[in-house]
Amino acid sequence: MLKGNFQLYGLPAILRIFIGIIIFMHSMPLLAEDYNSYIQQGDKYYEQFDNQKALEEYKKAYEIFPNSFESLMKLTRAYNDFGEDIKGLKFRPEDESDSNKKFEEYFRTAAKYAELLQKGFPDKADSYFLLAATYGHLALFKDGKEKVKLARDVEKNSKKAIQIDSKFIPAYIVLGVYYREVANLNWALKAFARTLFGGLPNGTDKDSEKTLLKAVQLNPQIIHTRFELAKTYEAMGEEDKVAEQLKEIIDLPILDHQDKTIKAEAKKELQRLVKR
Repeated sequence: MLKGNFQLYGLPAILRIFIGIIIFMHSMPLLAEDYNSYIQQGDKYYEQFDNQKALEEYKKAYEIFPNSFESLMKLTRAYNDFGEDIKGLKFRPEDESDSNKKFEEYFRTAAKYAELLQKGFPDKADSYFLLAATYGHLALFKDGKEKVKLARDVEKNSKKAIQIDSKFIPAYIVLGVYYREVANLNWALKAFARTLFGGLPNGTDKDSEKTLLKAVQLNPQIIHTRFELAKTYEAMGEEDKVAEQLKEIIDLPILDHQDKTIKAEAKKELQRLVKR
């Protein structure tokens, strides 16, 4: 029997289910409206390179529709991008300071959501790219066996993204960085990899150059590609080519959340090269 506050539990089970379905169907348009609002606001912040605010909006959207590719992908990307914002970006590894590792938690969370994304949407290039990118960031904080395992996962997932979409530029950038990092691993880590995993897949500075040049070919306007290419040329000892890429960076428009920082680094590195 129904009472004043519309108690459903006195009704037959089939009727309770029916009423529940009706209530759910009526709430769906409101949920969809809220979801779209959060996504649109998040996108607005993302375009303004405000990844912290974008992250908060995408969290709200994800809570409404956690099985949506859009909400999960954008949430994962925002965690990763905000972690990058906190960490900063330097041309030379020795210039980087890991004294404040608040950014690590964002990469760990990004990896958790990236794994959900890959499991839920195994046909999307974004799923594998974000997995590769977040594993690459996490590898910075690991040593020995875990660092080597993450490195192998970076290569596997970035290649899978490219296999799905041969024009997916971010995956080429991650793969190019991977090749450079593998080529310049210290002897102890290489011996460790050989003992535990039979070695790392082959990776050289030339592989890095080739992969990053492919990304440049696909879109020469992306500052991050040229920044990583300059770092590869630095590893190869080709200062003229380093300078060439740094000059290109300074003249390119800002299109990404890290571009302003990269431009400042490029100017600083060019000044250092001139003083030599």
